[in-house]
Amino acid sequence: MSVRKILVPLAGRPEDDEVLATALSVAADFEAQLVGLFARPDPSEALPYLGDGVSGQVIEDLMQAAREGADQASGRVRAALEKAAAAKGIPVAAKGAEPQLPSARFLDVTGRRDEVVAAHSRLSDLIVFGEGTTGSAGGSALEAAMMSAGRPVLIAPKKSWSPVGGTVAIGWDESAEAARAVTAAIPFLERAKSVTILCIGGKELDPGPGSTLADYLALHGVIADVHLVDAQTRAHGEVLLEQAEKSKTDLLVMGGYSHSRLREFIIGGATQHIRSHATIPVLMAH
Repeated sequence: MSVRKILVPLAGRPEDDEVLATALSVAADFEAQLVGLFARPDPSEALPYLGDGVSGQVIEDLMQAAREGADQASGRVRAALEKAAAAKGIPVAAKGAEPQLPSARFLDVTGRRDEVVAAHSRLSDLIVFGEGTTGSAGGSALEAAMMSAGRPVLIAPKKSWSPVGGTVAIGWDESAEAARAVTAAIPFLERAKSVTILCIGGKELDPGPGSTLADYLALHGVIADVHLVDAQTRAHGEVLLEQAEKSKTDLLVMGGYSHSRLREFIIGGATQHIRSHATIPVLMAH
């Protein structure tokens, strides 16, 4: 297993700088190519919402303003990518140039952001997201990458992070989602200095599942400690993040949306809590 292509959806906001710094750190460690993706809105898609009484000139003015706004945002993304790559000593590849690793590349694609991100995630090894405008990391684009495209995502915290994965904690609940996150994280786990398996539940905790995972990781040359944590009445997401921070972890690995997205949205869940409160990098898969 290897990480060779890292996709980073960007919007031309100040927060892009921190996300890029974290993602470029991963790209440098794995000698991968980072692709900075700007999803350019198609102004014609807004036409059905303007109503019948809007004149052609007004429509053209609105579309021109939208195009200019997208051009400016695209320019900010390209400039931020080039600046961050230069600071890391990573070359920015020109379009059509011979592949070079590690490297960075800029991509400007017109379309709905979720659809563009999902389409370009399918042939990416890792998709990195920062905090969204709603306060939940990645917004709906993260769900598109993780659930529609079936790819692992890395949530970058508000501050830049380097290295990512020196000390790893795994949130383990035996779910299919957690298992996919573990297998996606193998490149990180094989390089980690220490790995801790966190089994969070009630008082009657069974060490068996954690030991089974530890046995699997040992086949990959990864030695992991198993920690059983009684969550008592607290939310599992809160306890998981607290335990990971307490052990000075710089990567948390966990399954995403073991329950339905609707259930998590209405009554909360570990995924929603982590997306809104992560202060360390989190690798998540569904």
